[in-house]
Amino acid sequence: MSVSNYERLLRTFVEDNRAALITLDVDIDEYSTHLYRRTTATLVERAAGITLASRLLGHANEQITRASYVVSAVEVDPITIDILDEILGF
Repeated sequence: MSVSNYERLLRTFVEDNRAALITLDVDIDEYSTHLYRRTTATLVERAAGITLASRLLGHANEQITRASYVVSAVEVDPITIDILDEILGF
């Protein structure tokens, strides 16, 4: 799927589920493809290390991945953790 098609799909999802997302305290203004990229990088880094996360994102330097994409557990909103755990079956 191209980035533009994915972004369109995400915008449609947010528009169609606006009330439910707000009820879950999801900041819909921050809901973006970048959020998914950061989430994926964080999950891969925790499971397999920064090298694999950096390769997944196509970064030449692991420091870019760590500084811009991998989120420490302290920074993650507990509601987001609960949502991801439920979706991913943890």
